[in-house]
Amino acid sequence: MENSLVILTVVKKIIVICLYRVFLGVPAFAATLGASYDADTYYAYQSYSEVRTKTVDLGTFHAGVQILGIDPTYNGHFNFAAVRFDNLSSFTLAEKKYLQLTLKDFKTPQAVDPSYQGPPNYSYLSTGSFQLGIYALSSVFSESQNADLTVWYPANFSSTSKIGEFTMTSAGVYQVDVTSAVDSWISASSTNFGFGLVGISSAPQATTARFYSMESAGFGPALIPEPETSSLFVLALASLLCLRSRRHARD
Repeated sequence: MENSLVILTVVKKIIVICLYRVFLGVPAFAATLGASYDADTYYAYQSYSEVRTKTVDLGTFHAGVQILGIDPTYNGHFNFAAVRFDNLSSFTLAEKKYLQLTLKDFKTPQAVDPSYQGPPNYSYLSTGSFQLGIYALSSVFSESQNADLTVWYPANFSSTSKIGEFTMTSAGVYQVDVTSAVDSWISASSTNFGFGLVGISSAPQATTARFYSMESAGFGPALIPEPETSSLFVLALASLLCLRSRRHARD
């Protein structure tokens, strides 16, 4: 009986929080928004990929570590990516927004044979170390397939400030606060060119992060409300179901 009262009290508090948000004009729980677009470009050959069809890369997009003028072995051989969300009407300026990405694996180069002219062999691992940087793009990402990358890339990545970053050590879901950028796009939709993604560092060097793309239902990029707020809703629902099952059991 006491446990039921405690659960009921928690549920009541959550309901009060929801009502308070509605009173302030904020939706109790903003809907999760799937990406409208994702793609990547390979810097060295300027090959642009919006839809993945090869078996090994099906339903993924790639972000490698920026290597320019650092290591001749990998110089310019990396992917950079973009994710865009077009319809932001389900969000308001009064709430937090998080970019959610699901990492499939780490594409890790094996030892390079100096006598071999060509790409290295790769291992696809569920664990690794990859630091990802997130940027607010200032131009349409598809331009990267034809533009002069020595100009276009710095203007959108290396010469601009990151809006977020996180380190990944295993396959799974990662989230980063992107509230400021999304709020600016809500206020001025014409400036919404999406998020740019590229690696800052990795171990081993030249690792590529493979993320599930929007073609992978349930795993693609998403824009979500504050994770803690979403968790409250799940907790409240689970608690109510628990109380109902207990009452039915007593009956």
